[in-house]
Amino acid sequence: MCPICWISGFIAVLFGGSFIAVVNHPISWTIGFALIIYSVFKFYQAKKLGKKMTKETKQKNKKTIFRFVQGIVIGSIVTVIVFYGLTYKEHESMHQLLKKHGIEKHNH
Repeated sequence: MCPICWISGFIAVLFGGSFIAVVNHPISWTIGFALIIYSVFKFYQAKKLGKKMTKETKQKNKKTIFRFVQGIVIGSIVTVIVFYGLTYKEHESMHQLLKKHGIEKHNH
């Protein structure tokens, strides 16, 4: 499996899914679906190129891909922790304000 093709496909599917999920407009849906189709092509290309590689190269590429995914996961966790730490007080004060005025009632 070609790591560059796989990583390109992974990033394209992340951006494509984000466009579809976040922005509610037909142009963004078109861009999102185009990125997802591109990512499927890159995954196919990675698999096709991987068939020509030696076993040692495949193992090395799997380690590279694993390190990339590991970095994405750790980066996401750190980002959530940092932003939660920065916005926790404002979030709680908004809940208290809404509760005081009887506007919001939920359980989170």
